[in-house]
Amino acid sequence: MARRWFTVVCLALLTAGCASITALDPRRAQFALPAFEPPAPVLHELSGGVPVFLLEDHDLPLVRLTLSFRGGSVYDPPSQAGLADVAGPAWRTGGTAGFAPEALDEALDERAIQLSVSLGRSTGQLVLSTLRWDLDRALELLEQVLWRPTFREERVVWARTQVQERLLREADDPQSLAFREFRRALYPGHPRGVLATPESVAAVGRPEVEALHRRLLTEGTWVVGAVGDFDAGNLLAELERRFGSLPADGGGFPPLAPPQPPAPRVVLVPKDVPQATLVWGRLGPDRLDPEFYALDLVEQVVGGSGFQSRLVREVRSNRGLAYSVGSFYQALPGFGVLGASAQTRADAVVEVRGAVAAILGQVAAEGITAEELSRARDAVVNRHVFRYQDPGSAVWERMSLRLEALPEDLPSLYLPAVIAVALEGARNAAHWFDGGTGVTVVVGPLTAAELEIPGGPPVEVVEVR
Repeated sequence: MARRWFTVVCLALLTAGCASITALDPRRAQFALPAFEPPAPVLHELSGGVPVFLLEDHDLPLVRLTLSFRGGSVYDPPSQAGLADVAGPAWRTGGTAGFAPEALDEALDERAIQLSVSLGRSTGQLVLSTLRWDLDRALELLEQVLWRPTFREERVVWARTQVQERLLREADDPQSLAFREFRRALYPGHPRGVLATPESVAAVGRPEVEALHRRLLTEGTWVVGAVGDFDAGNLLAELERRFGSLPADGGGFPPLAPPQPPAPRVVLVPKDVPQATLVWGRLGPDRLDPEFYALDLVEQVVGGSGFQSRLVREVRSNRGLAYSVGSFYQALPGFGVLGASAQTRADAVVEVRGAVAAILGQVAAEGITAEELSRARDAVVNRHVFRYQDPGSAVWERMSLRLEALPEDLPSLYLPAVIAVALEGARNAAHWFDGGTGVTVVVGPLTAAELEIPGGPPVEVVEVR
């Protein structure tokens, strides 16, 4: 009897469960977003004031350490534009006071230690990756590279040649050339608009590279981060002993003033290639602007979400006018940059330009729909969460915010702010995609007359060798 009653109860529960499952329509089901907080590095400070962000992760016996600093190509003297590009590889490959270049490479290779040096546009870094049991040896080699590089003459010449060859290849690549000239046109009279040339790189020698290194170590702004399998107390003691005298803010590389909006214009770079490249863009809201979150969503609708976006759907899928087309938005300290780009046949540039302008104009005038906003929000939320698959991402992000003098709680504010964007706010932010302002760059076999629009901005022809 007891077994019979047990069977009846189980059947009743199973029937009720099936009924509830059947009632759930997956096409209309909605679920609350789970709570999410990015991993939180622990902040420490070296005796010289340099901040240190540590995040212990004992899943793998690996330690990744980064020494980051403010400094890069935007700080190059105009007559030596390209100095930062030469300094990075010359620094890493030139050996140290205790190791010839080949001996240093051998010492790293025998322990599978990875050590790199790079200088970007406004920041640079020394990055170390090592197995936990080789950490002491890895820190010793990193200390040598940081404080006592020798910048051998032949390595500086090699690095200089590499940069010059890259610039020549860039001039032969329509897409790279278009974005290079776009930066020059967008930032007239600003350090971000001063670009390296083979001639300016030729003016960079060993004395200039050594002088930059000395300035970074005495006048730079530094921040340290580590993630991996380490004991925080022991690692801090080693960092203090080896790198405690680095400057927290030496004042030699201050944050740059934001650029001023350029006058609207079209830049044509005539080039005999079968595929033309078109880039339009303008200055926009910075990372702290209240419209940042709404514009981040609008950009997804315009061209940042692949085949779901308006530009890709209309220009590429429906009309078959472009090999690739999309939009971009990057929020920087003090300003942002947004725009659109396309690659197409040379004989379709004018038509693509008109199609892109029409779509941007419609977005700017009418905004986006509630369905588009919902789809964009889902995409942005998913993208944000997956940024932290690597726990080191949270460390590098906090380091970057410190170097950019931005609030370090921005990562935790991002998701709530994105979720809170209302349709009205998104429609208001859409005005930034007004194509009537900003600059346009076209690379391809065209003439100025083909790009002129009655009443439109002037067309400037730039010849590139």
